[in-house]
Amino acid sequence: MAEDNPTRGDARPRPVNPARGGSGTDTGWSVIGTMLSGMAIWGGAGWLLDQWLGIRVFVPVGIILGMAVSIYMVVVKYGGPPPTSEAGRTRTSPGGRRSRPRTQKGQR
Repeated sequence: MAEDNPTRGDARPRPVNPARGGSGTDTGWSVIGTMLSGMAIWGGAGWLLDQWLGIRVFVPVGIILGMAVSIYMVVVKYGGPPPTSEAGRTRTSPGGRRSRPRTQKGQR
């Protein structure tokens, strides 16, 4: 088709379907990398502050602060699954009739 083969020098049209997101493994490695790098960066900043001030308290504080910041970043970036649109729907049986609310045994 003419759309698939653009003339020389023209831009190729974008595909109809956008590229898929990463797999679960990619997301897992990204989360682990974020956590480790947060601990390393903030722990390193604490170590530098310890060397500068001559005390030994900022390395553990920096590591804990780095873990807290990296957890926050992971939650903001990856968060939970999107809310489903079925929250307001009533349950129906396979025949299309509304199902009765489930009650405990012996109650009606």
